[in-house]
Amino acid sequence: MAITSKPYLLPSTVIANPGVLVGLNSLLDRCNSVYLPNGETIQRHPDTVIIVTTNNDYAGCKPLNQSVISRMNLVLDLDEPDEETLVERVLGITGCKEKKTVQAMARVVQSISEYCRENLITDGCCGVRELISWVQSYMVCGNLRESAHYTILPSATADANSRTEVEESCLDPVLPA
Repeated sequence: MAITSKPYLLPSTVIANPGVLVGLNSLLDRCNSVYLPNGETIQRHPDTVIIVTTNNDYAGCKPLNQSVISRMNLVLDLDEPDEETLVERVLGITGCKEKKTVQAMARVVQSISEYCRENLITDGCCGVRELISWVQSYMVCGNLRESAHYTILPSATADANSRTEVEESCLDPVLPA
């Protein structure tokens, strides 16, 4: 039995339990098969490509097992996009036409992310998705500061005191109250 009847791209880290991925190591070895507890053997189609991805910095993600990494033919670390690339992507996703405004918003998001990391505020997140949400909210209400209160600030932390610190340190210097 083939794991796929046709060659497919299989994104394998949709598997929630990291032990399952290790259990599939034999699919990545030369035997290209895995033996199931019921006695069935699954063969990998010879043209199937398996790409293993992870987001090392994301809360809840566990490091990949070394036995999986050692079976990869190519291992790449991808950096976050530079500000210009990020802004262009956000403009494309949101349809916003105000490039200078989105550039300023991207700098605030980066500032919040760094502030939270440096001050050990770990109960939230402030990244690309939050930037997109902020831009979309701004497009609806037309007010950068107000829309920040609906998007990036509550996403950065649930703690009211920490949120005030983030606002005063990262938002106030760019968007005075």
